[in-house]
This record gives sequence, structure tokens and C-alpha cells, in this order.
Amino acid sequence: MKWNLFLCLSVFVISYGFSQTIFNKDSLTVLADSLHNNSEYEKALLVRTHAIKLINNTSKEYQSYINAKYFHTNSSNLEFKSYNYHNLDKSITKKAREQYLDSALQSATKARDLYINAKYPDRIFQYQLQNRIYHQTAYLGNWKHALKEAQLGFKILKDTLSEKDKTFVDLIYDIGYIYSQLGDYSKAVKNYQTSLDLYKSIIGENHTDVAQAYNNIAVEYRNLGLRKKELESLLKAKSIWENIDEDDDKHFLYSCYGNLFYWYSYYGDYEKAEEYILKKKRLRALAKTTKVNGFLRNKEEIYIDKLSEWYDLMVHYSRKKDTINTIFYAQNILKSIPTDKNLLNFEVSKKSSTLKLYASLLKRDKPSEALRFLDKAISIQKNYKTKYYSDAFSYQLYKVELLIELNKYIEAESLLEELNDLSKNYDISNRFKLSIFKAKTAQSLLKTKKAQKYFDDAFLLLKNSDLGLEQIDIKDLKPLISFETIDGFLAMGDFYMEIYKNDDSKINFKKAIHRYLLASKIYNQLYLGQRYNERLFIINNSINDRLLNAASKSLENKSLLTKIINTIENNGSKLTWSKFVFSTQRQLLHLSQNLINEEESIKAQLNFYQNSIVSSKENSEEKIMLWKDKVYEWKESLSKIQDSIKQQSSTYHQFNIKAFDVATLQPTLKLDEGILKYILTEKDLYVFLILKENIYLLPSINKKVFVNTLKIGLQNLKNRNEDYQNSFKELKELLFNKINYQDYKKLTIIPDGALYYFPFEALLLDENMPLISYASSLMLYQEQNKTAVTFNKVNVGAFAVSNTNNRLPKTTTEIKNILNIFNGKAYINPSKNEFFKQASQYNVLHLAMHSNIDEVNPEFSSLNFYGEKMNKLLISELYNENFNANMAVLSACDTGNGFYENGEGVISLSRAFNYAGIPSTVMSLWKVDDEATEIIMTFFYKHLDFGETKDEALKNAKLDYLSNTEDPLLKHPYYWAGFVLTGNTNALVEYHNNWFYLLILPLLPIFIYRKSLFKFFKK
Repeated sequence: MKWNLFLCLSVFVISYGFSQTIFNKDSLTVLADSLHNNSEYEKALLVRTHAIKLINNTSKEYQSYINAKYFHTNSSNLEFKSYNYHNLDKSITKKAREQYLDSALQSATKARDLYINAKYPDRIFQYQLQNRIYHQTAYLGNWKHALKEAQLGFKILKDTLSEKDKTFVDLIYDIGYIYSQLGDYSKAVKNYQTSLDLYKSIIGENHTDVAQAYNNIAVEYRNLGLRKKELESLLKAKSIWENIDEDDDKHFLYSCYGNLFYWYSYYGDYEKAEEYILKKKRLRALAKTTKVNGFLRNKEEIYIDKLSEWYDLMVHYSRKKDTINTIFYAQNILKSIPTDKNLLNFEVSKKSSTLKLYASLLKRDKPSEALRFLDKAISIQKNYKTKYYSDAFSYQLYKVELLIELNKYIEAESLLEELNDLSKNYDISNRFKLSIFKAKTAQSLLKTKKAQKYFDDAFLLLKNSDLGLEQIDIKDLKPLISFETIDGFLAMGDFYMEIYKNDDSKINFKKAIHRYLLASKIYNQLYLGQRYNERLFIINNSINDRLLNAASKSLENKSLLTKIINTIENNGSKLTWSKFVFSTQRQLLHLSQNLINEEESIKAQLNFYQNSIVSSKENSEEKIMLWKDKVYEWKESLSKIQDSIKQQSSTYHQFNIKAFDVATLQPTLKLDEGILKYILTEKDLYVFLILKENIYLLPSINKKVFVNTLKIGLQNLKNRNEDYQNSFKELKELLFNKINYQDYKKLTIIPDGALYYFPFEALLLDENMPLISYASSLMLYQEQNKTAVTFNKVNVGAFAVSNTNNRLPKTTTEIKNILNIFNGKAYINPSKNEFFKQASQYNVLHLAMHSNIDEVNPEFSSLNFYGEKMNKLLISELYNENFNANMAVLSACDTGNGFYENGEGVISLSRAFNYAGIPSTVMSLWKVDDEATEIIMTFFYKHLDFGETKDEALKNAKLDYLSNTEDPLLKHPYYWAGFVLTGNTNALVEYHNNWFYLLILPLLPIFIYRKSLFKFFKK
């Protein structure tokens, strides 16, 4: 009532001064425009109705303008009502929504028709009409027509507004979105990237529009196969939305978490993927505290979200090779999508994709049924092409791949001919796959020339320079960084290697090597430098297998050997190396106390929840999941603060991306020193011998023969079998095949696979044995050896624990003997907290206590300090610590033992101390004998005091043990071979030629065995 009275008074006053130009609009139109801009469309329509009544005396052009304004507002009002489909309080049917939109589009089109012939048009108003037309057309699902209408809008704005006007940028973004819906992902990326750059210059980086652009461009990168770029964009979007932390943006963040889940699942980092599932659940639960369905506005959105989550989990579990869960989610999807009516757009996508995945599950055991499922998916895509722009091409490509796997090459060739004519319309990723499949099919049908042409066509698709194919390096390729691209280049290499086997042509051999090396470089760009996973390991292993097999055919080519060993090292896990670098680099920084306190607070929270999971006797799945969620949360917080610490190091980032080159390691070796790097592939064991002035690849060893021999040797060792010598002799012949080890004074072993569990000293120990030490990688070994030798006074922090329920009676004597040799302090039965408080003041840490190995959760393996509660020092806790010590002697049992993880090595306590910045560790490979440990450790420290290097001291300690042990049973390698040295071998004490120590050394056994001798003479 009040509003109508106000309107009548306004009309009465305004009618006396009615304007006739768009540049000097009448007051009623000004009022209506204001109401329209505030989305008060009903009120605006009332004012526009009155305005129309008063325009009889105005120009025809102005009358057209006012009438167009009315229809524009009416269109906006009808469109606004269609939004009630997404409003739970005013829910309308899907049909009603479409009717509103259709009426809105008719009204907007009527407004444009009325105003189209204006002599001096208001260009902004023209665009506003066009904006509504392309939006409403898109909402009705007519994306092709929407693109035409949006492009008309672009023509209007191009000459009207600056490119830095946000309205103009929004339009560029919208056109990108339309291209995406039409499946033209390259043009979508181009528009998104343009809008992204302009958004950042107009509104800055930290804005939701920028985050949306990053998120959407990431989805297009996925569609184009640009997986590395996809992740980079998603992480930027995530960072912006998390920093904004606005409730209105939480549903965008929810979507971003879903995309990150999907990426990490593709990459094979299942733990990280599942972390994002938990993040999604937490956001959804938070949203439900304010709204019944949280982000989801109606039944359709709830349905879409449910199907999407099931689909993501289905794909995730299929990648994990969890068939039961994969089938469970696949069946849920297929049961939920109706079969008796037309499908909705998202149902077409999810049903087709689910049928395709089902086919992949069935292909091995039921190939015919697999093809039937795939044909169903293709049929659905074709049936809905006109309505939803669905596309069967990628499904047909997968059918070709399946036919090739099933050796149905004629059928594959026929389908490929059909697809070839269509391929020009598709992105480079699909065309690359098509060329690879054409080549594989031709190769299988013995059409070698055609196969070569198709393989080269695939290569040419990615060429991004004027160089010839054989001169192309990674920098000259388009950034199609994905596992699928790697597979393509490996297939090219395999083709040329097969030709080389037949014709012995060096040209074909070089072509094969070139493509294998490109595959390895693409892999290197995809690998994030973090923890390895099974998918990374399988791909890297297949690359290494090919490179090493090729190298074995050209053993005299030292340049090739160097390239291959560098490639293998640079593609291996960088996790331990990067953690060690971080820990050593941060010691050089002057960090603020506030930053240190914040980091310590986060670590305390993280350690608390990790320990809670380990020590909990709770059966509550809900509570365990909550704690795991907290662990993910605090790990991320710790990662962020440690990233900020890295930023303070001027050299860290440069150093962290620096590639390994064996040529920089070789000059640091002495002439009588060698490194043996063992590499296990699917079928063989390879060995590189790296010397100061040369590199050799030794003859490969059959993997099955090696594994069986090693298994017998390990059993004989750990079971203390007396007849171990023959198995050791066989193992020695395999591992040192063509190596005259006695020519070297020092050997460093880089093991692989089960070799991590075997001490090489057990095969070689005698006076002429070279000094033996170990490292997990060449990169880590090189970095550990950069630790400066300062010959500071040795100060030992000795921590010994003998719990009442599990005693180690000799640990106290062991500690006492060590502190008779070096300065330091003994901590008998310390708590874990006491260790953390005291450890930083010592340059040698000695830990004598029990340990636990957790085979299920390796990072929950622990050293057991004194006490019953919270006494376990977990590997995961050590990962986040930083110690100043030059050496850690882990005199506990199994400190070098643990779960072997492909690509990472053994997840052991020793490795955790490397993470914490300690360059040398002495570790045990099994549950070592308490008394033997005491004797060996005493001799070890005594030899260190003579100024011997650590590897020499450990060798001599073992020899001393053997020469002073009379019982033949106690001379079994089980008693003395278990302790090995990893990392830096430099001496702790400056060498001094002191004959006094040599004189008293023979008396040392009398001191150690004094009680036994006293009893003997007393008899």
C-alpha cells in the first residue's frame, strides 16, 4: 500500500518534466533502472508501466527504448523466478523452470527487436539485453546458440568498454564456459586464461572470480591431458578460497576439493586423495549446520552430488585395484539412473563413464561382455549428441585400445579408419592417442612403414619448434604432461628398438633411445618430487627397464651410460633427499622465535593425534576417522609453515630443482673408491659401478634367480643356520659378478628391493675386505658427504632404555663403555620428552632400546622410550624434527628394518633420522643380540677415537669381535653383521698416529671379558 502511494506521488511529480533522450532519461525510468539493478523487478515493472503511459509525446526512438526497457525487466523477472528451482523454500518443478526461462528469453528477444534499429543506441543497454539472451539460452541447454549470442555481445562491448572493465572480462569468462560445454576445450582454456589475466589486473589475485577461473581452467587442462597444469591451477584456486574463507564461497571450495581428490587419485597418491574426501565431508557437514542440505539447493543437486561422489570413488578404487569397492559404487550408479525414461545431461555422462569402467574390469576374464558394455556407453553418447552435445569419440578410442589388448587388430583397424575422419575436430590429447593406436595396430599387422608413419605423426603433433624430430628435447614439446603421453613415447621407442633388433641399424637404436629419454623427461615433469606411490613406481620401472636394456647393448658408450644413470637418479624418489636438504638448510637460517613457536605448536598437535591413533584401544571408527582428519589438517598446517621457512633460504629453491649429474659426484671419489648402484627391474637386476674416472654397467642378473638366492641367504642369516656358507657364496657370485672388489679400498652400496635387508659385509668380511657403507640414493649420498668435517670435540648423548617388561641388561654397560671413551652424558630410562629436550646439545646420538616395526602403517614404527604412556617415538614424529648431530647410532633392534615401499626403499627409523638432518646413521637390520651389540659398539667407538673413518671403525669393530669370540656359534654373521653404516663416513676425530692406543688395544678384550676371566681363574 505504501509503495503504491509512493509510486502515484512520483508519477504526479515526474510527469511534468518528462525527458526524450536516452542520455537524459525521464525520472521514472531512472527510478525503474535503480529498482531493476537492485533485483526488485516487480516494483520496477510497475514503474515502467507508468513510464510507458507518459511517452506519447516523445520520439519514436525513445518510445522503443522505454518499451525495450520494460521487456528487459520482465525478462529478468521471469528468469529470477526460474531460480526458485534451486530454492528449497520456494521449490518449483523442472518444467516450470523451463517455462519461466522460455518466457524470459522471448521477452529479452522482444526487447532486442524493439531496440535493434535505434539511431543512437545505448550500447551498455544493448549488451545487457544480449547478456540475458545468451544466459537464458544456455540455461535452456542450447549451448551452440548461446555461443552465437555471447559472441554478438562481445562485438557490442569490444568497441564500448575497456578490456579492463569487469563486465567485459566476465563475458570473456562466460564464452570460455560455453566452449567447455561444447567440448572445445582448447578455446575454453584460451578464454579462461585471458579472463584470468585480466581479473588479476583489475581485482587482484585474492578474489573468488580469480579462484573460479583457476578451478575451471584446471578442468579444461584435465580434458586436454595437461595434468601437471591442472594440478597447478587447482592448488592456486584452493589457496585463494581457503584464504578468503567466506561462507558464500564454500561450495566453490567444495568443488575444488573434489577436483583435487580426482587429480591425486589419478597420480596414484591415494592417501592425499582420501584426505580431500575428508575435507569435502567436513565442509559439507559445516554447511549443514546452517542449511538442511548445505550447499545443495534441491533434489536434483543432491542427486547430482551423490552420483558424482560415487563416480569419483568408483574410479579411485579401480585405480587402487580394489575391485569389490569399485563394483559396489558402479552398481549403485547404474541402479540409481533410471532406464525407463530419457536421461538428464549429467546422467548421460555418469552412466557412459561407468559402463566404460565396467568394461575395463571385465576385459581380462570376459572380453566379449566388456565390449558389449563399451558399446552401450558409445550408444548412449551418440543418442544424446544433439540434445546434450555428448561425444562418443573418447569411448570409441578406448574401444580401439581394448581391441588391441584383445589382439583383435582387424576390428581395431576398421574402427580407426572411421575415427580418423573425425579426429580433426578434437584436441591434441585425443589425436595423439589416435595416432599411437593406429601405429600399434599397423605394427601388430606387420605394416611396418605405416606404423612408422603413424608413430612419427604422433610425435609431430607434440612438436613445438622448427627442429627435426631427432633434435627435439623436452623444452621443444607441447606441455602434454601425462601418464598417457609417457606410454605413447615408450611405444614409439619399443617400435624402433624392435626394428633395430632386426636390422642392427644404429639410426633406429638412437631413435629408440631418444624416445625413451623423452618419456623419462615427461615423467620427471609429472613427478612432484614427493613420496613415491605404486603408479609412479610402475611407470618409472618400465622406463628404467627399457633404458637399461638398451644400455646393455652399448656398454662402451660412456656418454649413454652417463645419461641413463642421471635419468634414473633424477626420476627416483627425492623425498628423503629433499627432507635432508631442508633440515640442513634451515640450520643456517635465523628464524624468528614466533615462527619457531608456531611450528612447535603445530608439531605438538600433529604428534598428539598420531600417537592417539597408535596407542588407542578405541573401537570407534568415527573417532579414529576424526583423529585421521586432524592428522591431515595439522600436516597441511606444518607443510605451509615449513614452506614459509624455505622461502627464507636464498639457495633452497634453486638447489631443490637442481638436477643430479653423476659427473659432479665422480671427482669427489678417490681412485680406490667405487659406488655400486643396484637397480631391480621387472625381469633383471642391473649394477652400475661408478668410479672416479669411469662408469660401467655390469652384466644383468636374472631377477628370479637373484631373488631366490637372496631369500635363502636371508633365511640362513636370520635363522642362524650353520650351513649358510654355500648360499652366501652363490649370492656373492651374483652380486659381485665381474667385480674384483679387492681392488677397492672403499665401496658404497646403493641397494634396491630386498637388498636393503642384507649386509654385504656378511659376504666379504676379512682383513682385505673394502670399507663398506650404504646410501639410499646417489643424490642423498652426495649431499650427505658435503657435511663439513670440523673435528669438534665429540659429545655423545647416550640414551638407554630397559623397560621392566622387556629388559636389555647390557645397555647400561654399553653406555658406560662408550662414555669411558668419549665425553658425553648418559640418560638411563629417559622419557620421549626428555630425549627431545636434550638431543640438540650433542653431536653424536646413541640410542640403545627396543623398537617396534609396524608393517601395516610403517610410519607408526617406533623407538620405545621409558614409560607406559606416550613413550613411543614414531617415525612420523622424527620426520618433522631437526637435529644438530653428525651421527646417530641406533643400537636398538630393527632400526634399519621396516616395510619396503616400492620406489622409496625401507621405511625405517634410520631413514627418519636422515629426514631430521643427520648425515650418518649406524642401524641394525634385525633383532640383534644384546651382548654382541655391547661388544661391537664398544670396539666401534674405540676405533672412532683412533681417528678412523666411520666405515673403517665399524669394519674393525666386527673383526675385533670375531677375533675375540671363541664360541663358533657366536661367530655366525647373525651376531656381528646386523649393524651397517649409511651416509657420511668421515672420521669424527682427527687421525693421530698414537702407538699407545695400539698397545692397549689387545688389552681391551680383557677389560670387556674381565668377569668371565675372573670366574675362570677362580676355578
